[in-house]
Amino acid sequence: MHSLSNFVFTRVLNEDPILKTLTLLGTVPVITTAVTEGHATTNTTTTSDELEVQPIILLIEKTHFATQSSESDITRRISELLSTGSNDIYHWWNAIILEGKAHDPDLKMTVISPATEAHISKYSRQDRKMITETAEIYHKAVLPWIESQPRSRIQWVYNILEGLKEKENILLRDNDPDIGFIVLPDSKWDKRTLSSLYLLAISMRSDIRSLRDLKTEHLPMLKNVRDKIMALVPTRFNGIASDEIRMFVHYHPSYYHFHVHVTHVSAQVPGSTVGQSHLLDTIIDNIENIDPDYYRKASIRFALGVNHPVYTLIQSSLTGPQ
Repeated sequence: MHSLSNFVFTRVLNEDPILKTLTLLGTVPVITTAVTEGHATTNTTTTSDELEVQPIILLIEKTHFATQSSESDITRRISELLSTGSNDIYHWWNAIILEGKAHDPDLKMTVISPATEAHISKYSRQDRKMITETAEIYHKAVLPWIESQPRSRIQWVYNILEGLKEKENILLRDNDPDIGFIVLPDSKWDKRTLSSLYLLAISMRSDIRSLRDLKTEHLPMLKNVRDKIMALVPTRFNGIASDEIRMFVHYHPSYYHFHVHVTHVSAQVPGSTVGQSHLLDTIIDNIENIDPDYYRKASIRFALGVNHPVYTLIQSSLTGPQ
């Protein structure tokens, strides 16, 4: 998709004034090819183009202001100032900005097309609740649901691991089938502002779905990820020291193939707060020094949107049949 000129707005799914994000649902017309079987005696088929309306989601985010002197022309792009008040030496304004440059865009956008009902539910505004998942509930109710998810939902992950997509974005590739992983920029990072650095390390192993699967045999992989990223980031991104790197794992993750989030310690990113993130060093320590099966036995309390299927599964397990 290269244009949104045919986008038809449906509704706002969510907005966050703190993170400066907006999520829109809409539709676009898409030309599809239909195949029609011919007569049995002629053994021929015909094709025809049809116009289909396809739902799409737009994830829109305000980009970080450029700070390099050669790019800090923001004041030259202000076309109008609207006063909203003043007090002594303080003055507040709203500003209208002229169109940005290609190398310094004002907005970053992710398009999900076609969007499924699961996508729409995931990105819609929803209440979040703290909920406890016991080991028993996980194994009886949550794990079967995870195992039922089709591989196609994370095909984009295998496209990256197999070198079919985003090859130009790979910062590090370790092809070892047991401890290997790849590192690439997260789509939420603008790839230039070091204070908001956000990378993703994705394991080569397909048998680790989440934190719950980790045990002693995975320590070499976890330490390999930690140690190589600690060496990579200061070398690749001059100005970031090793003690400014934060590595954590989400539970529940947004997709069930083991991955580690890597950010600058000062970056304010979604999911980095208590109730969703688990520091990689703490995970290693819990398995190595407390219990090899720590995450298979633990009751884990976390924040989850009420639209998430796991929330319903846990609530149903806690309350029992009605």
